Amino acid sequence: MNRTDLQMIYPDAEHHSYPSTDQAYLSVPDSDGYLWITKNSLSEKEIALLTFFTVEASPLELSEEHLWYQILFHQKQIEEKGRFRIIQIMLQTSKNFLVDAWKEHIEGIFSNTVDFFFLTPQLAILVEKHAKHSLNKDELEGIFLTLDDDFETVSRVFVGGFHDSSEALAVLFEEEQAIFKEEGKQIKRKTVFGIADVALHYFTKDALAKSSLTRSMKNAWRIDDEMREIIQALWTNQGNLSSTAKELFMHRNTLQYRLEKFQENTGMQLKNTDDLILCYLLLNH
Repeated sequence: MNRTDLQMIYPDAEHHSYPSTDQAYLSVPDSDGYLWITKNSLSEKEIALLTFFTVEASPLELSEEHLWYQILFHQKQIEEKGRFRIIQIMLQTSKNFLVDAWKEHIEGIFSNTVDFFFLTPQLAILVEKHAKHSLNKDELEGIFLTLDDDFETVSRVFVGGFHDSSEALAVLFEEEQAIFKEEGKQIKRKTVFGIADVALHYFTKDALAKSSLTRSMKNAWRIDDEMREIIQALWTNQGNLSSTAKELFMHRNTLQYRLEKFQENTGMQLKNTDDLILCYLLLNH
């Protein structure tokens, strides 16, 4: 039974990316999170049946003692002043995953960590205070690729923005969670990404989906798989033809020919940034 089926049966159930620590709820896992169902809305038989599928929050992974768990999920007031960012780390691990050694490496890398805990067995939350030499996304990309090699893991990392402690950090984090969940499916070539990498797509997708004009353009152009790959690679390489050709294992002259043919068919010159942005957005909607 999937989430849609359960929500039809229990319309008041809530979907979250983490299991509940509240004993008043059952947390039923699905492909991208957990469905919270209140126990007082269930019969004894329903509770017994759903218990086979539920996940109890592990005290080690979801300890209420973590200050930033309280801040992010229970709106506890922040006493420490400063700017903080939340880094979400989604992990695919092997059976022999050395979680304590992995955590030790992470804590050694982020010297300004103020809290670090697992939200689920696959999702770690790291809260970092801003410092002069905070690591950027390119530096983190290399670090996590190395960690993946060393620990036989596959990481997807969303680096949140630095936000002042005076702001509603729980609200901001909730939106960053939604962005990570949605846009992590779109980002294929990066282990580490942030809001700047996906903002254009995330904040325009609803408007584009409603546009008859863009839908007509997309249908008329009939972008094939090869051209899709070219547009995606051009976008990733910021329109640089040499880097794009190298990534695609394609001769630069061949790439140039493909772009010229595409321009003949569509009028779009992909060496032009505005044209490339439009094609990229159409490609991903």
